[in-house]
Amino acid sequence: MTYTAIVMYPNNEDTQFDDSYYIKTHMPLAERTWKKYGLISWRVTKFPRALDGSRSQYLIMATLEWENEESLKSALQDPGSAGVFGDIPNFSNVQPVTLAGSELQV
Repeated sequence: MTYTAIVMYPNNEDTQFDDSYYIKTHMPLAERTWKKYGLISWRVTKFPRALDGSRSQYLIMATLEWENEESLKSALQDPGSAGVFGDIPNFSNVQPVTLAGSELQV
């Protein structure tokens, strides 16, 4: 069963986020670093507004799909992971909130 990691960047009034750098540089860095551990795919969604038109709580959400939970855990142990997380100040002035889990089955 696949395993999902979510990375969400808060949408504070002073949040700065370089969308272009994130898509063209940061996410490919993450893919190069983690693909060998079972990263299947990634996608990024931008949420400037909530459904009611107000400021959304989170501006950017990256969804990373993994082969399984163990593949994500192994990837995070790679020395290159420090470079992935250390790259955050190059595109944003906020730290992300992270979540990980699997799809509920009925």
